[in-house]
Amino acid sequence: MSKKRRINLRQTARVNYYEPEEPNLDEYVFCSECGDFVYEYCSIHGPLLVIPDDKVPLNPDVPSFVPRAALTIPHVFLHLNYSSIPGAGLGVFTTLTLPRGVRFGPYRGSKSDKIKSSYCWQIRDANNRPCHVMDASDANNSNWMRYVNCSRHWFEQNLVAYQYRGQIYYRTIKIIPRFTELMVFYGSEFACELGIDLKKYNAPSTYAQKLGTQKTTQDDVKKTTIPVNSTQLVAISKEDISVEDKLKTIDGKIQENTVNLTHEEKDLEKIHNLFHLGRADKADLGRAATLNSSLP
Repeated sequence: MSKKRRINLRQTARVNYYEPEEPNLDEYVFCSECGDFVYEYCSIHGPLLVIPDDKVPLNPDVPSFVPRAALTIPHVFLHLNYSSIPGAGLGVFTTLTLPRGVRFGPYRGSKSDKIKSSYCWQIRDANNRPCHVMDASDANNSNWMRYVNCSRHWFEQNLVAYQYRGQIYYRTIKIIPRFTELMVFYGSEFACELGIDLKKYNAPSTYAQKLGTQKTTQDDVKKTTIPVNSTQLVAISKEDISVEDKLKTIDGKIQENTVNLTHEEKDLEKIHNLFHLGRADKADLGRAATLNSSLP
């Protein structure tokens, strides 16, 4: 009679049946160079260049009519001015030439269950279902991204909006020259409310010239841009109409704050001049973003 062999279960290999969870859809970003979605950032072309909002002090030394959203604009790279779209109020313009792959955001506002204004972006959950709305209709409870207008033609569009980890961001999709208005497509629903013909949105660029989207000349720049210094920018609300006298007051406060500059602000001025001369690269832009975030 043979003896039964005892099997030692400790010597058997353990099998793990755990299946790792797939990342959510909003944890992927689109790489325009690869033409594909990548997790968090592209390992080949690198991450997007992030430009944060300006920090707003608790008691800013600005006139009472200036909303908080206007003070959050990254004043080294952008500024507010009258939009090139008739009747659109204010718009966001570039102070420096921006490359592709620059990220702004996130889009700030208050959470809501329903779309109550044209300043809303729909946020989706992990299952790609609508969960809430980010509403930036209140200029004192939002940031500068509320002033970016909707493009009327693909020729005007230089930003794309996308969701990443439950937030809305704007990304540059082309090289944007200085003194160019930033424009993003709001989507078909809001575009129809604004009177944009969706059938002609992707028409040839010759159609865009009928909308007045020709290239801006230096004479147009002198007529339309507000004279500002890169150390501070104070702007006005989109709903404010009578602003000529207020702009003079604002410009006077800007000139008062340019007398004594710190070392960081002087470095920003140097980078600012390099961009104007066309001698700065993406590394200089990253350096300027770092200095800008460190300023009070």
